[in-house]
Amino acid sequence: MILSLLNQSFSKNFIYWTESVILFAVLFSVGFIFKKYVAKFVQNILSKIGFVLDGEIATISRNYISFWFFLIALYAAFLISPINNTSAIIHKLFYGFFAFSVVVLIASLLSKLLSKSISEKIGTNIIKFGIILLGLALILNQIGVKLTPIWAALGLGSLPVALALQDTLANFFAGVNIIASKQILRGDYIKIDEHEGTIIEINWRTTLIKEMFNAVISVPNSKLLSSVITSFHLNKSGVSALVKCGVAYGSDLERVEKIAVLATQEVIDKYDDCVKTFAPIVRFTDFADSAINFNVIFRVKNMHKKYFLQSEAFKNLYKKFNEEGIEIPYPQRVVTFNNKR
Repeated sequence: MILSLLNQSFSKNFIYWTESVILFAVLFSVGFIFKKYVAKFVQNILSKIGFVLDGEIATISRNYISFWFFLIALYAAFLISPINNTSAIIHKLFYGFFAFSVVVLIASLLSKLLSKSISEKIGTNIIKFGIILLGLALILNQIGVKLTPIWAALGLGSLPVALALQDTLANFFAGVNIIASKQILRGDYIKIDEHEGTIIEINWRTTLIKEMFNAVISVPNSKLLSSVITSFHLNKSGVSALVKCGVAYGSDLERVEKIAVLATQEVIDKYDDCVKTFAPIVRFTDFADSAINFNVIFRVKNMHKKYFLQSEAFKNLYKKFNEEGIEIPYPQRVVTFNNKR
């Protein structure tokens, strides 16, 4: 009789487990079909009415749809399974996972949308994790988890944690300060100590700078904040470019200046990266051993084109001087012999 009861119980449980597995498979398959076809159909409808989802945002949303259908299928299978489903803890866990996934999705979507207006990754990360922490606190409170002991434990443990993460926290807050000041931004060309290049990223710990020769250096945010930085972007009137040259003694300096200005102006007119409103300047500097030296000064819009435009101005200056017969002398020294005995 006991064996018969066991067999009946096993048969009944087997039926429940089979139904549970089938229900899970069906709901999960529905979710897969919804993700692949229905979500794409909805996206096409939205695009026709002018609401176009970014490709990355659409991918994130579809991934969460898969997770939600998996969670719904698992929860439905649990409800009809032989497992005792009267315990409130299991129901709260399902609710917590579902609610937390919604919060993470909202945080991810907002960070992606705001990334167009907030240039630095650290700014969007602060927003993202702030939303996640707030949402997590609300969810824990909703399912009955007391937050007061957690805050107390965090308060007691905050001092050793802060000491252990002193450098990390210093770099993090330095990064926040750099972004808030808006004095240096991604894409700016700066010089710090012996390094110079373009800022390609400001993250929570370091700032990445791409140098002229394509090497990328990583500077801790705290060092960047405390160092003397030369920025070539704060001055909106452009960056000065300099071409050094020298002409032979005896040259007509007025004519030299006129031809140098003309040669440089041709380069300015040819390239859009030159500042058109700034007229080139010639400044004679010194009487050297073999030549009278001077500089030709003009302005370019950014540092990325400075060396190329200096080279173009140099070539055109050399060409014009050759055409006009103006001598650029070789280094030479005159030696006078005294024949008196």
